Amino acid sequence: MDEIDLGRGASVWVADGGYRFTQDSVLLANLAPAGTRDRVLDLGCGMGIVGLLLLLKRGVREVVGLDIDSSACELARENAAKCGVDGRYRAVCRDVRGAEEELGHGGFDKVVCNPPYFAFDDGDGGGRHASSKREGEAVLEDFVTAGAKCLRFGGDFSLVMRADRLADAVCAMRAAALEPKKLCMIYPRADKPASAFVLTARKGGKTGLTVSCLVTEGEDGKPSREMEELLK
Repeated sequence: MDEIDLGRGASVWVADGGYRFTQDSVLLANLAPAGTRDRVLDLGCGMGIVGLLLLLKRGVREVVGLDIDSSACELARENAAKCGVDGRYRAVCRDVRGAEEELGHGGFDKVVCNPPYFAFDDGDGGGRHASSKREGEAVLEDFVTAGAKCLRFGGDFSLVMRADRLADAVCAMRAAALEPKKLCMIYPRADKPASAFVLTARKGGKTGLTVSCLVTEGEDGKPSREMEELLK
């Protein structure tokens, strides 16, 4: 096990050779709308990083993490205890397609998700990407549908994905009666194309989308001022 410092006196374990969380998970936790009254569902929670940051930095009321990988769920529980928030964090081992059956309909104020980035048929050979970042039996639409079912009316669903899957995400959200409301395009540098996005949709929301952007790195290779402000 490797230990990673999260700041604020908290740290988490990551499994040797397992999926190590990326900047995208951190961006999702910081850009998703969430407050102290919110009960949050983290679909595909992995080792728990998004939910733990929401508890530590945003002070949300409760987080339930769901993942099909039992070892990831166990590590998420250990990390919650390590961060001192295990009383407000629960990890459930279940396929995302069984989320409503396991957790009930409409019981969450917010849903967050860092789903598999790469479509099952991307054709890149599969060797370059961890299995947790590649669609298997459960695909993007399954994650969005599950989130919509578990979300209360008026609640928000936020996900982070690779930039070239924006159209897929919007179509999946609208098919599940989630209306896209806020989009933040993520650029690694000002002179580079967008690499990812964080998109928030509202269950039962009216049409109307606001768009912003975030450049994560300056010309010197260090975090940009906007990034540093976001991560404080």
